[in-house]
Amino acid sequence: MKKILSTMLLVVLMTSTALAHTLFMNVNDNEDGSVTIEGMYSTGAIASDTEVRLEGADGKILIRDRTDDDGEFEFKKPAEPYTITLDAGPGHIVTEEGPQ
Repeated sequence: MKKILSTMLLVVLMTSTALAHTLFMNVNDNEDGSVTIEGMYSTGAIASDTEVRLEGADGKILIRDRTDDDGEFEFKKPAEPYTITLDAGPGHIVTEEGPQ
């Protein structure tokens, strides 16, 4: 019985490790006053319909929207310093300084 339980526990642990993934965000300055971000998981899955937030230095939300079906979101650069957050839920949040 202990052997069966040990085997089951091992299978569960291996499965949960295999399903783990990390969210990545690529920030591209388009050199035309706009920025495009791309979201993707370490598994290769696209981060579509994922919340995007731009926050000013004072913490004020400048833009709140979502990535498209390709995991992309394009916006006009704010005049002030800002951070970009891609938020796919707990454990899947990436923040980066936005290009000026």
